[in-house]
Amino acid sequence: MEHVTETNALEVRWFGSGTPPSALDEWLARRGTTDTATRTDLYVAPPVPSSNLKLRGGGDAIELKRRLGPPERRAFGPDVIGSVEQWYKWRFPLARAPPTSTGDATWLWTPVTKTRTLRTFDDGSGDALAHVEVSELTAPATAWTCCLEVSGPPAETAAAFDTLADDLFGDDFPVALAADRSFGYAEWLRRVAETEPMADVLVPSQR
Repeated sequence: MEHVTETNALEVRWFGSGTPPSALDEWLARRGTTDTATRTDLYVAPPVPSSNLKLRGGGDAIELKRRLGPPERRAFGPDVIGSVEQWYKWRFPLARAPPTSTGDATWLWTPVTKTRTLRTFDDGSGDALAHVEVSELTAPATAWTCCLEVSGPPAETAAAFDTLADDLFGDDFPVALAADRSFGYAEWLRRVAETEPMADVLVPSQR
């Protein structure tokens, strides 16, 4: 069985309604070789925007993420403004996949189907790894997200993140990404998913 893994990462992420803008897909394709895959993850709708718990598609692992500190608002260009967040992730492999049905009594598990297109960057100069992502989401309404994530030792991630962000979000970036649409998955889930349990599972005094 695999061991528990831990990952430190900086990320900036935006969300929009509907399918990803075609200009965004075309921009990512021009950046080089990409990989596209679809999976459905199960999330527990978080009560706060600083933590996130999910069962990965296929049920091979439980992942817990915790935001370290508050978001940092940053302007990457005149039309690209976002909130940079530092997240720490623990991945707990499972020996056997649990049922992925969402018919639990609480209704707090939310399925999110993702078609993710990623471009991975690794210049070989250190331990920091990076990817930029454009994904179409269904939960149950259709949405999209664009994200830059750099993971690795804290001493290396900040410089690598800044260098890549300057390159990616320069003058040729094709769409506007607004500050009020920049937040992590936890906050997005709080806006689109049920965060309170079904009344039937509560003691009478809490209904």
